[in-house]
Amino acid sequence: MNNAERIWNRAAMEGGGNSPRAGDRALASLLLVHGMVMNGGVHHALEAVNSAELAAAADGYAFFGLHDVAAFFRGAADDPDLSEWNEDTEEAADGRYEQMVPDDDHLVARFEKVYGERAEEFAPVDAF
Repeated sequence: MNNAERIWNRAAMEGGGNSPRAGDRALASLLLVHGMVMNGGVHHALEAVNSAELAAAADGYAFFGLHDVAAFFRGAADDPDLSEWNEDTEEAADGRYEQMVPDDDHLVARFEKVYGERAEEFAPVDAF
């Protein structure tokens, strides 16, 4: 397992680890919401996290250059597809998210790019 994989796993399983840096916190927050979206859809994620967790996730998406996803979640309260849950809005919300984040590999690629350019923003792997 390489350092990037260890950092990803630390974010996913340990919330960024014991001494997270900005990149670790961003990745952990993003993965929390992304995992919920993948598990039960956008509306499930919006109901399952509190406002601070949602704001942190939006900041996490922005940290990795996914500004469209960040805006999507930041505007959730005012977006008819996100603020009202019914069959039509659920399908629309999930479809919009899928257009922005087509699969997990999309997130992995963004993380690896940022990690490659700014590794100092992540705690060293030997710190966990």
